[in-house]
Order: sequence, then structure tokens, then C-alpha cells
Amino acid sequence: MTIHKHEYHGDDGFTRVVVQNAVIECEYIPTLGGKMTRLMDRRTGREWLWRHPRMPYQQVPSTANYVAVADTGGWDECFPTVGPCDYPAAPWQGTALADHGELWCQTPTVTWLVQDDAVVYTCVWEGLTLPYTFMRSIEIGADASIDVTYRVKNHGEADLQWIWCAHPLVSLEPGMALYTPAGTTFLHANHQGELVSDAPESIVLPDQRVLDLTHLPAVTSAMTAKLYSDVLPSGWVALQAANGRLTMRWDSAEIPQLAVFINAGAWSNDGESPNYNMGIEPAIGVYDRLSDAYSRTTTYATLHPGQQRSWSVQVQLDAE
Repeated sequence: MTIHKHEYHGDDGFTRVVVQNAVIECEYIPTLGGKMTRLMDRRTGREWLWRHPRMPYQQVPSTANYVAVADTGGWDECFPTVGPCDYPAAPWQGTALADHGELWCQTPTVTWLVQDDAVVYTCVWEGLTLPYTFMRSIEIGADASIDVTYRVKNHGEADLQWIWCAHPLVSLEPGMALYTPAGTTFLHANHQGELVSDAPESIVLPDQRVLDLTHLPAVTSAMTAKLYSDVLPSGWVALQAANGRLTMRWDSAEIPQLAVFINAGAWSNDGESPNYNMGIEPAIGVYDRLSDAYSRTTTYATLHPGQQRSWSVQVQLDAE
């Protein structure tokens, strides 16, 4: 068998499931919203996903503040919103949507398909406040790539508006660089909350400092930013480290945008030493709040009654 799956019980009471082949080792906590907690390149020992050094894993209700109690790192999914807001359209207008969406706080229905050459981990969530089913499958085969596929279906009798982003937090270190397709334009909020555009090499932040994604800031910079791309020329992003590269690829017709969150020593969510991490987030929709995407842009997605939509992301690890 070229791929292995096993589980163990942590001291915190949560069961972890580990899947590994000769190149990749992934770890999941299915009961915590299907979270991927680790993504390691076994050739170099590099752990790509960031883990909060102090915040414990815990199950909390959807009404909790994600950043305050559940921003533990790893890879979550944000749907049908990222930032907390009220649903913006009839017939559910005014319904409160949770911080970072409704998936991370649930225990999804989980199935495993274990074969000699692949392990497929599938999570299915049901909407808490809206009538949808959301599915994500993560397939690890025998090589250095992971295929992540998604499907969402509207079970309601009215149009369903939503935004989505993958939410993997990666560990930063000096000398890293983030590359995007030539011609990418990033949008970021100014002091008035309006989106302004810049090239990836010359993003002027509200404090007038310049952020260059191809030379990521040091932890001493105390710099933070949330960026959203305009519609991408093609669907990919790559994070280069000293001894490896993480590349994500997708069809830009399915996933038009990329969101990037950087916290280079600016703050921590528990008041202690600041975080040094970055979110690399293929996204459908611009702005964190669905209500802003709906009222200020046309980037949100709509599913008609009974309609479903599918998309996929491939993650590639290279040791170089």
C-alpha cells in the first residue's frame, strides 16, 4: 500500500486522523468543522500550516467569535460569509450569519474512501440558518499533490446568495515570497472602507507603508493587511520558502478571486506575542462580509432553488 491512514486520540480529547504517503503527511480533526491541522512535506520536514502556539482546540457555538476562540490555525472553510453580518436579501434578510461562516463550528458528516493508491476524506455540512448542503472532499494519492473538490446545493425555494473562501493559514518566515499570475491586481480597503487597487509588488497600505508580496515582510514589521484580487488572469498562487514551494491551482472561471491575509507581527488574538502567518485563500467573492459583497459588488454567487455549483483546488508541494 502506497498510502496510509491511522488515527490517535490527543490529550485534549479530540481524535486526529493522519493520512500520509511517501511525500505528504496530513492531519485532520473531523469533529472541529473538518479542520486540516497539518500539511507536512516529509522530504524536508517542512510544516506548511500555522498552528497557534497557545490557543487550545475547543468546540464552540456558531455565535462565538471565531478570531477570539477558534482561530487556532490549520485549514478551515468559510461559507456563506467570512465576516459576521446579516443576510442581505429576502426571504432571509436580517438573519445573522456567523463569523467565518457556518462550517468551522459544526461536526460534519464524514466519510472515508481508503484505497491502495488514494485516500478520500469527505465532509458534508448542512446550513444552520440557510437551506444548503456544502460538501468538501480531499483526496491524497501517491504523489506530492492534494485534490480538494467542493459542491454546494440550494435546497430552498428562493435564490441563495453567498461567498466562499478556503482558509488555510500558513507559517511565515523571513525570505518567503508569494507569486501570482502576471497582471494580477489586488484590492484593499482604505480608511473609508473603499477598495483601492495596486499591483502585488507595490500595495500601498492605509498607513502609507508599501507591501511587496514577492518579498514578504519580517515579523518585526508589525504589518497586517487583507487583500482581495480582482478577477484573476489565471487560477494559481505559489508560496516560495527556502527549501520548498506550496502551489495552489484552480480554474479561474470557477474561482475568480484570491484573498490574502497577512499578520507579520502586528497582533495576536490572545493578547500575547503577535502572530506571524498568512492566509492564502482562493475565493468566490470580494469583501469579508456577504452583506458588503452583495451591496457593493457583483462578485457574490447566487444559486437558484435546487441548483448546485462545484469547484476544485489542487495543492502541490515541491521540495526546492
